[in-house]
Amino acid sequence: MQRAAAGLVASGTATLEAAYFGMPLAILYKVAWLTWVVGKRLVRVPFLGMPNILAGREIAREFLQEAAEPKAIAAEVRRLLREPNSAELAEVTAKLGGGGAAERAAEAILGAPP
Repeated sequence: MQRAAAGLVASGTATLEAAYFGMPLAILYKVAWLTWVVGKRLVRVPFLGMPNILAGREIAREFLQEAAEPKAIAAEVRRLLREPNSAELAEVTAKLGGGGAAERAAEAILGAPP
């Protein structure tokens, strides 16, 4: 991810990792039909990709289920190579804060009332 010009990333924590490394990306996600139907009823979020959720808007195009078609995906990769979304991804990762998450979590746990 650190050296890629662009990437197609399955939805999940890998999308946040790609954003962290500044890799221009599009998000793909395709699951079994029944899983998709049940998931849509249980989970109500405007986006599936973590960078998009954190940004509150679509900065990495999402190709979900039927939208994950080869021609559309190829067109998006060509667009990303011309117009990378790296700056928008950097804005998202800046919101995550600096290092030391383990220490902050431990402090939060130790400082929490029993």
